[in-house]
Amino acid sequence: MKAFSASGSAKGMNIKMVKNKNILNTDYLIIGNSAAGLSAAENIRKNDKNSPITVLTKEKYSNYSKPLTTYYLAGRLEPGNLYFKKSNFYEENNIDLKTNQNVVSIKSSDNLAITEQGNQYLYNKLLIASGGRPIIPEIRVIDKTGKTLSLDEAMSSVKGIFTLTTLDDAIMIRKYINEYSIKTASILGGGLIGLKAAEALLGLHLNINIVELSDKLLSASFDETASGILIEAIKKSGSSIYCGQTIEEIYTENNSINSFKLSNGRKIPSDLLILAVGVLPDTGYLKNSGIKTDAGIITDSRMKTSIDNIYAAGDIVKSHDVLSGSDKNMAIWPIAVKQGEVAGSNMSGIDTAYPGGFLMNSVEILGMPMISLGQSSIEYDDKNKDLKVYKSHDTDRKIYRKIVVRQNRAVGAILIGAIERAGIYWGLINNNVDVSEIGENIVKEDFGLIQLPADYRKHLVVGEGIEV
Repeated sequence: MKAFSASGSAKGMNIKMVKNKNILNTDYLIIGNSAAGLSAAENIRKNDKNSPITVLTKEKYSNYSKPLTTYYLAGRLEPGNLYFKKSNFYEENNIDLKTNQNVVSIKSSDNLAITEQGNQYLYNKLLIASGGRPIIPEIRVIDKTGKTLSLDEAMSSVKGIFTLTTLDDAIMIRKYINEYSIKTASILGGGLIGLKAAEALLGLHLNINIVELSDKLLSASFDETASGILIEAIKKSGSSIYCGQTIEEIYTENNSINSFKLSNGRKIPSDLLILAVGVLPDTGYLKNSGIKTDAGIITDSRMKTSIDNIYAAGDIVKSHDVLSGSDKNMAIWPIAVKQGEVAGSNMSGIDTAYPGGFLMNSVEILGMPMISLGQSSIEYDDKNKDLKVYKSHDTDRKIYRKIVVRQNRAVGAILIGAIERAGIYWGLINNNVDVSEIGENIVKEDFGLIQLPADYRKHLVVGEGIEV
């Protein structure tokens, strides 16, 4: 079977019956309906006004912002306020959205994507932007009779155990809290997903337990001082944190979770548990596709995979980290949007390179905003003798700033309590600006545009009557 050249609107797609299965023809097929997928679709349509675009999603929603799902859980937003594209986005861009379509295999030699629902999609060019899947750790789940299940098995049968990566997850958790009048909840994992979950649950005035294997919260982004500030604030709210621990066993009664045992042997009562250990690229269905993967899909700078007419973007790919020079999974919204934009441009004939990116995290706990940028957790030591680390800590106001500088370039930042300068620090890192003239002023409270190098200020500040 060969690729075809499609024309006309997506609404006019050809539908054939082959071996009692639908084959639907489309020029551009996009698997994934979130940041990367829709960014790609939008950019394809800018360059190609007519060729059919089909977007597949295994969810039932037209689109929603995944970073905002915890706002729904906290009761701050309803589903109608979570959409990041207007309701008429698909119609305006002549995009055929297919919901409830879970792709289970790709036959790249035949240009076919096959769904669990029995449909086959014949494409000319394919973008894989299906994101990640939550990690389910290996934990024994034991009921009162001594019967043991794996946690993976228990996810579909035991009440009160959840992941939190989709809107449906948030809806189920919120419903469970209301239905069973939950007052205390537990979270396994003190990374970004776990802290976003904590933000929501604390917003509902629940007491929480956070269990984290590392000795710090947000260990990939925070240093000891930043983690300490966060831990102190959570503990003062009446909640508990167990760092350096994990869950060894979960106990159930009446088919519901009622407690768990930590690795130190301590037993913690719990009526609700959110698994927030992390997310892995969802590459399982690509096993026999011929697409090269290594802890994520491998792409070139045009977001093209090892197969010429197949591209990938977002949480499912290995991204280039401009600060470390390595390729790794960086599952954050801005990177997914940019990669989708690059993929969509190249798929529609506009040569565009992805410049790389760096990690950024943002969370607000108990009214205290926190942002980390780049290589924020590292410190000066024998392995990092080329670093300069500047810090400012106002313990009374709980304001903390840390800027990491390597070879006169800012490569990391932590901001807690006062985050107004986050955009400036991001610009310094992203634009590889020489900050040698700034010195320790870079963490002072009055640091701003006036302290930036003159050439960089002229780049930023443009307008009649503005003195720089």
